[in-house]
This record gives sequence, C-alpha cells and structure tokens, in this order.
Amino acid sequence: MGFALAALLAGAVGCTSGSGDAGKTSGSATAGTKEAQPAVAGKACANGTYTWINIEKPTRLLGVSDVETLGKGGGPLKHKVRRLATVQVAVQAGPGAPAAKEILTSLGRKIGEIDSDGDYVGAFTEVGSKGPELNADDGGTLDGAGRFVQYAAVRVVEADFRYTCPGGKVTTGHAESWIVPISGVLECTESTGNATAREAARLSCGADSVAAKA
Repeated sequence: MGFALAALLAGAVGCTSGSGDAGKTSGSATAGTKEAQPAVAGKACANGTYTWINIEKPTRLLGVSDVETLGKGGGPLKHKVRRLATVQVAVQAGPGAPAAKEILTSLGRKIGEIDSDGDYVGAFTEVGSKGPELNADDGGTLDGAGRFVQYAAVRVVEADFRYTCPGGKVTTGHAESWIVPISGVLECTESTGNATAREAARLSCGADSVAAKA
C-alpha cells in the first residue's frame, strides 16, 4: 500500500488575467532586483501597463515532522510538522513603481489567481506574510504499519515585471507570493515519484532511505 500522498488543499482561485497585463515574453528583466528597494506607494504614474516575464511556480518545502512509527493496524499521526522555511510575499522595484499590493494584484490577474475586477485578493497580496500556517489540522489516521513522516509545502509564484507609463518611463522589479498550500504523508520504506516528498524523506527518514531516492 503506497503512503506517499500529496494533498492539495484549498487555495485562492481566480478567473481571468487583467486587461492591463501584457503577455509573457522571452528574455529577462532589465533591472538587478537583488539591489532594488521595496516598492513605495504614491510615486508611480497613473494608467501604466504591466508586462510580466520569467513567471515561475516552484514548490517549496516548508516543514517536516520527525519519523513516527505505527504498528499493525495503523493509528493517528501525532507528531507536529516543524517549520524549515517561509514564503516571502514581497515586491522589490526601482523608483516610480506602484504600491506593492497593486503590483501583486496585477500578477494575480496575470496568472488567474485574481479576477479582472480585483476580487478575492486574499493572502496573495498580503505583503510581509510568511505563507500558510503549519499544523492547521491534525495529522489524520492511517490504517497500516510503517515509519511515517508528514510534510508541508507550498506552490510559490515568482516573476519579474516592467511597469511602463503612458509617457514611456519604465520601472522594473520582482514580485513573489504563493497560491496553493500542500500537505502530505510519506512512508520511509516506500519509494515516491514526488520530488517534494523525497526532499522531506531525506531530512527525516535519512538520505539512504528508500523514500529519499529517485
């Protein structure tokens, strides 16, 4: 019986991308976003156009539990998932950029997380938040014996943007948020095709465990 599970939990669901967002293009952003400062409200031109490029949606492991051994017949999982990482909901941009929440709303529209009216922005635009909570629910109950590990992850969204004013002035930057919390349970002696589960297995079961190997 396979125990490597990846349960996609409820995430914010959007509809269509905003009309002011240009399509994804090849190439990279022209500004060095590592040196850019957080976007400052009140200094941007009105009615500018966003162009989003280099949109990526990696999965990031947020935490794992210690190995929990269950005997014949299984039982409830009681170990808590300990946090290893967080998500940075943030915007970095050069002078003249719109407010961070406006930039994240544009990104949300682009990827379909926020509808064209900006409804249901939710956690996607909460600048400074650290991603989904861990251990929001209990670990559940399993009906088989084994050595189990719980893990938590999240689907992150990262992208570069250009904000072009009607007069031609351009501001560039980088934005990051998250869209889908993920939770799962793996069994240390069973292989899994899930890369995130293998990463969790390496940390808790050990690098030589079956679950940690591709």
